[in-house]
Amino acid sequence: MKQTFLPLAVWYTGGDARATLVYAPAPDREQAKARWQRDVQYIRACGFNAVRAWIDWASGEPEPGVYNFSTLDLLFEMAREAGLKVLVQVYLDSAPDWLPVLYPDSHYVASGGQKIVSQTAPGYCYDHPGVRQQAEAFLRRLAEYVNTQPNFYAWDLWSEPHVVQWAYFDYLPPRSSFCFCHYSRTRFRNWLKKKYGSLSALNEAWYRTYRSWDEVEPPRFISLMAYTDFMDWQEFIVDKIAADLAWRRQVVKSVNPDFITTSHSAVPGILTVPYTSEGEPDDWRMARAVDIWGTSFYPKHVGAKETNDPAVRGAYLDSTRSAADAEGKPFWLGELQGGHGYVGTFAIPADAKDERLWTWGPLAHGAKGLNWYAWRPMMRGIESAGFGLTNLDGTPSERALAAGAIARVVTREMELFLAARPVRAQAAVVYNLYANMLWVGLREVSAYVPSRSLLGAYRSLFENHHPADFLHIDLLAQGKVDGYKLIYLPFALAMPPEATAVLRRFVEDGGVVVAEARTGWNDPTGRCGTAVPGVGLNELFGAEEIGTYKVDSTMMKVVAHEIPAASSPGSSTGDRDEPAAASALRLPFPVGAGISGSLFEQHLRPYAGTQVLATFANGDAAITARRVGMGVAVLIGTMLSFTYQTRRDPAAGQLLAAFQDWAGLVRPVEVTGIGDDQHRVVEPRLLEAGEGRYLFFAFNHGEEEVEPVFRVRGLAPGRYAVDELVAEEGLVGPDGSGVLKPAPGEHWWQTQHMEVSAGRPELILSKKLAAGEVWVLKLVKE
Repeated sequence: MKQTFLPLAVWYTGGDARATLVYAPAPDREQAKARWQRDVQYIRACGFNAVRAWIDWASGEPEPGVYNFSTLDLLFEMAREAGLKVLVQVYLDSAPDWLPVLYPDSHYVASGGQKIVSQTAPGYCYDHPGVRQQAEAFLRRLAEYVNTQPNFYAWDLWSEPHVVQWAYFDYLPPRSSFCFCHYSRTRFRNWLKKKYGSLSALNEAWYRTYRSWDEVEPPRFISLMAYTDFMDWQEFIVDKIAADLAWRRQVVKSVNPDFITTSHSAVPGILTVPYTSEGEPDDWRMARAVDIWGTSFYPKHVGAKETNDPAVRGAYLDSTRSAADAEGKPFWLGELQGGHGYVGTFAIPADAKDERLWTWGPLAHGAKGLNWYAWRPMMRGIESAGFGLTNLDGTPSERALAAGAIARVVTREMELFLAARPVRAQAAVVYNLYANMLWVGLREVSAYVPSRSLLGAYRSLFENHHPADFLHIDLLAQGKVDGYKLIYLPFALAMPPEATAVLRRFVEDGGVVVAEARTGWNDPTGRCGTAVPGVGLNELFGAEEIGTYKVDSTMMKVVAHEIPAASSPGSSTGDRDEPAAASALRLPFPVGAGISGSLFEQHLRPYAGTQVLATFANGDAAITARRVGMGVAVLIGTMLSFTYQTRRDPAAGQLLAAFQDWAGLVRPVEVTGIGDDQHRVVEPRLLEAGEGRYLFFAFNHGEEEVEPVFRVRGLAPGRYAVDELVAEEGLVGPDGSGVLKPAPGEHWWQTQHMEVSAGRPELILSKKLAAGEVWVLKLVKE
């Protein structure tokens, strides 16, 4: 799919309706149009180029076979008159109440056997053939209607996919999961048949004595002896959610194969584990199922102290981009916070400065569409008065003017923003689905440790201005590591055997691999091998576990601060330049310095030829390094990345940064002229658009004004025209009239011409950046 339009849309479905609710135009169509017209005119005047309307199954088919698309019809008409495209969000989960009358056995069933009676949500189980047939009929009829609308742009077929959603089952036990109805259990058996091929193979894997497939049941609890069944149930959950999304896509594409289909997660998969009461998806599997994959993006939602952290925001964006990139597809934000974060009694306001950061940030990470949630604040439910771009009376707020001004700029430069791609990352943080499943198998209920381990590794790259990818463990096992110099394994308790050979070749060719405590403890079936690290990784890292202690925190003492250079270039690098990791490598600490760790003390026994870099208090090895070919494999016997994310231990951060230097990572933009603390809150981003065109972004996430110098590297020699993209805020009428004011800050109003020579292959830029300011430049080779 070649994307030719970049939507900058607001969620709106008439008046003050909140998703998933839909109200028909009343008391008559013309009166509703007169009332809603003001909203649509404001949307256009602010600078947005599209509306994201929603429809739920309950209002769209109030009686079997009786369809009501009157609200959508009016919205399409008004948007067309205003020159706006329309995206359609479908809510099958808000299902009609006639379904259980037709199909009394269609309710979701919890693992404890409780039948869930839907209350607007979560709807009914799609594994029921009757429910699926009715849902297909509704989707097909809706697709036929939408296909007649000339200003329709794209579908979002599933908002924040889960097995069940939009409901809080507070009366159920906390480890309940779904769905255990007859039809879902049958689907699980069919999934097992495909995986194992025979009942005897399943019995061997699960340690069972089933005589018939009909006897096989999904696991409802974790047993002491083995949890292979529980690992399978979790993988079934992520496969089921992805398959259900692909089913929705197939239905609408049967009407028009050229339809653009999208979906978006509630939060990126790097922050979740599959086994929750709702059931969580895997972003990489989901990206295969639609044309564009995305995420919701709420920096000031519940937990805003962490989610509004610039590095965490970056991880949200880069992990979603990485999942889409793996399939050669674009990513975007299905939901972008537009207003105050009000959820129940949680409350935190948002302002125009927030909106500028939240809007430019995704674009700087390569997003190809933004959908603000929502135009009007929520007027019902536990989010009451929150999340809208407008004031409660429907007039545009300062947030709406700030976001709309950026939308106006991007619409004007749409071809450039569509073509622009982030500079290729040289470092990858591995997202390990199997380790997360194992974590649940160990009766850990929270994703906090796995997710914060990944965030810590990413944070170090973010703060040191290195672009980063998240690499799915399956892609690592398939050998898709070209272009990387550094691979982090911050949480890798379970490792597929296929990954071992890939990592060995990677290190032999000059790569740096860094693994943390208990890497390869089990394989993806939940089995432990003859050593930890297992599946042959002990030979790669040149060390194995003596014993492991669970701790809150620990301290490691540096005992060596240099690794000698590789003794010979005998690797598969051939005639290529010698990799940086082949040279002598140094730690940024003197002997005797301390480095903090968390959660585990994994005491290591080094093999011959392996160097011990740090020890625990009793003298056992805590960090080892082994040269393999031209690279190096580092094993750390504690959760270093988790420590950096949760405690910001300076030494942990320095060590993570040292690995980046060892690998020879090259920054696309070098930042100088400011102190270390300021360095961490200034974020440069460079995107390539081809034909000598670039987009440059500089963010000041700090609380003080800074004046950094940016050295933009990797540009071809020549003369460049440099223009600032200034967002001018205000309302613009249909005739183009309006009073606009530029976003705060000092601006370049004239084109600057700059030279990049072969002798000095960099562009030097500098500007005072106020707290919260974003600087955006267009670079075009003349």
